[in-house]
Amino acid sequence: MTATLGGLVRSALGHEQVRYLLVAGTTTLGYLALLAGLLATGLPYMYAILLAQAVTISVAFPTYRRLVFRSTNPWRRDLPRFVGVWGGGFVAGVVATPALVELAGVPPLPAQVIAVVVVAVLSYLGHRYLSFGGRR
Repeated sequence: MTATLGGLVRSALGHEQVRYLLVAGTTTLGYLALLAGLLATGLPYMYAILLAQAVTISVAFPTYRRLVFRSTNPWRRDLPRFVGVWGGGFVAGVVATPALVELAGVPPLPAQVIAVVVVAVLSYLGHRYLSFGGRR
């Protein structure tokens, strides 16, 4: 049974989409925990989002690059494209979060969760085909 379970795990991790789901999910949980902590200090939500994003992207780039997409491109080639795709998701979150907070009365943390969920699939496609596309 253990050999079968180990084989299933190895097989699942052989799929890029599964690795993305695990890494992006973990990254998102870390980001949201950091955001919640910053909000708990009384920091205005936009400052909290900016700070949490800066910390998270510094962890996300090498993790996505090596573990998820297994890029062999030079990191200097991947980084600007990664930042561009990440920035697109960030802009969507920065637009969606205030809209949900100010217009719909949703509290900041749930508003950010909604924004993160909406951009997740587009982020995968952007990273897959733009950030780490090409030689692998």
